[in-house]
This record gives sequence, C-alpha cells and structure tokens, in this order.
Amino acid sequence: MADRFYCPDPPTSGRITLRGDEARHLVRVRRVGVGESVEIFDGAGTVHRAIVGRIDKNQVDLDILESTYFDRSSPIQLTLAIAAPKGDRLDWLVEKATEIGVSRLALMTTERSIVDPGEGKIKRLERTIVEASKQCGRNRLMRLTSGDRWTDLIETTSRSETRLAAHPGGIAPPYWPKIARGEPVTIAVGPEGGFTPDEIDRAAAAGWIVVSTGDSILRIETAGIVASSMILSHVDINKGET
Repeated sequence: MADRFYCPDPPTSGRITLRGDEARHLVRVRRVGVGESVEIFDGAGTVHRAIVGRIDKNQVDLDILESTYFDRSSPIQLTLAIAAPKGDRLDWLVEKATEIGVSRLALMTTERSIVDPGEGKIKRLERTIVEASKQCGRNRLMRLTSGDRWTDLIETTSRSETRLAAHPGGIAPPYWPKIARGEPVTIAVGPEGGFTPDEIDRAAAAGWIVVSTGDSILRIETAGIVASSMILSHVDINKGET
C-alpha cells in the first residue's frame, strides 16, 4: 500500500493540498519527494491517488490521478459506548477500536465513572483516529463522542437496533444474537467495578440484552475491544445488505 495521508478538504481543479501535521509528516517523516505517488483519503470513503507536485514550507500540493469511493469499514454500524479508562489506556482503546472497525466510540459517564476526558484530550484522540486509520487502511474515520450519560443512552438509543450491555452473568458469547450485515448495533461497557445493579436493571427493563464477555474480569479497554470483536464475529454475512 502506498503512503497514506488524510485530507478532509475536497479537491480544487484536480489538485489537493496538505497542510499542518499531514504536510510535515509527508515531508519530514515519510520523506516523500516531488513526483512520487501517494494515497489521500478524506475520512468519508473517498480515496485519491495523487502525485506530489510542489512542496512549500507549510504545505504540499498534489495532482490527483484518480479518485475512487470504497469503504473499508466493518459490515455493520457498530457503536461502542464505554466508560473512559485512565491515561494511556484510553489512547490504546481508541487506536484498537479504529483498527477493528468500530463505527462510533461514545465515551460515556456512569455512576462509577472516574475519568471525564477534557476538550484537549478529545482533540488528541481524534488525531489518534487519523493515524490509526492511515496505518490500517481504513477510509472512513471512526466517530468519537463524549459526555453522554449511560442512563440517557439507555432510553435514547433506538429500539430498532440491537442493544447489548456487557455485565458478568449475562448471556455467554456463543449465544449472543446473530447480527445481519448493515445492522446498527450498540455494545455498552461499564467502568472499573462495572455497571451498578440498578443501571443493569434499568437497561434490561428498556430492552437491552445483557451479555457476558467470558469468565475473566477484564479491564475496561480490553472488555471494549473483546466485546466489539465478538459482535463482528456474530455478523451473518448471508443476511442484510449485500
């Protein structure tokens, strides 16, 4: 795969311009020169094959050779609603969720939450999503949201989608519901110490399916990636969109 760079701006007259971090990465890190071919993705599914035309101090101009639209995302619309773990563990979670194909990562607060990422942290995590997407070949950026309360998500998440809450004692992985291709799914993972009994009771009463990720007690970020991977493994490729 060619060197990949991110630019959400639409091309103008067959040319696209990289600025800031992406321009510096192309020139100083990847050491791409004039006349070399690279891949540019816009984070919404469009990919451009382009040749470096001019390198200035703060920007790189590229001439587009070919533009295509194709989505390397997962076969379902998967939301991982999760209580934020501490420190670098959150960075790891964002990176791995991007790599495995999570559509949206919703950082939520629960009764036992202890981490509430600030605006600066969210901006850095958005950069992590871009870098992870460049590395893994993903063309559509994972959405990152924060500030939702679990008690609100219980009621506001559409009842037309599959809604799962990870909790010890729930349905074992082999018996999780099969998911049709293209189906929206939300999996919720609680903080250290898990959801409270009241939170789980409220979710179950609202129609959420309580599931278990196995016998081991997992860290927040591990549980999130394991649960998301289990859902992706339950996609029935013979049902839904083709």
